[in-house]
Amino acid sequence: MDIQTFIDKRKELGLSQKELSSGICTQATLSKFENNGKIPSLKILIQLCNRLDLSLDSIIGVSDTKSQKVVKEMNQAEFNLIIQEYRDSWKIIKAINPEDLAHDKDALMQFYYLKGYLNVLDDGDLFDAVFDFNRILSELDAHGETIFTFLAFVGMGMVYAKQGDDQKSEYYFSKVFNNIYTMSIDDVSKIWRYINIIFYCAIYYSERNELETANALLNYGVKICSENHVTYYIARIYAQLAMNENRVNGNNKKVRNLINKALVFSEFNQNEKEIEVIKRWVASNNL
Repeated sequence: MDIQTFIDKRKELGLSQKELSSGICTQATLSKFENNGKIPSLKILIQLCNRLDLSLDSIIGVSDTKSQKVVKEMNQAEFNLIIQEYRDSWKIIKAINPEDLAHDKDALMQFYYLKGYLNVLDDGDLFDAVFDFNRILSELDAHGETIFTFLAFVGMGMVYAKQGDDQKSEYYFSKVFNNIYTMSIDDVSKIWRYINIIFYCAIYYSERNELETANALLNYGVKICSENHVTYYIARIYAQLAMNENRVNGNNKKVRNLINKALVFSEFNQNEKEIEVIKRWVASNNL
């Protein structure tokens, strides 16, 4: 969706948002379209384009096709991130020119979120990661209206946790933790991202040995996975629950049951990376 062409045409004609939207839709609807990429109904969009003497095809034509192709590639990179195939994700992300996404704010935020997470999780450049997350927080979603803000908060928290800065990492993770149960989930991509947020918050609190908080988040993650039939994160969640149980009570039946569940789901999803991680942990703990 080439929203910038739409905005440029409105400004060229000297129309305010209020003047353009009058009799067609509310100014708020037009503002959300121009500023946040929230597309109104097709009927409204056609009327707005007609008032600007723009063809509908001029804003949803070739540029949208190119953007959607890149989004499809990023969705694959996002899936690879979940199953820890970081090399494959990097290959996709490095081939993308963010300027090609300039007119698709959601796609641009997805790009910066993925690039930031890859830098954090794959031992990349943490300064680059901070830049990527700040693009979302200070520019692309400055009012915190999308799930990308929370993904960026988690990313910033992971950066500072890696640097051993407890005060700053806790600042960002607490912003997420306080709002995690109120986030809306209305499509598959948001479910993945929502579970992503839950999982990395739980990892953070696990590493701080705040296991009551961590386990509450992990069990909530299991519930979300089950309700939405998402299996790709559930193996990692069960594995972390096993590790947390082992810290408190040592090797016991509950730990072994959780590890078995983690392995079953990893094998079901053909997630070789997670199977390797689990087997290494099992061997190192003599289970």
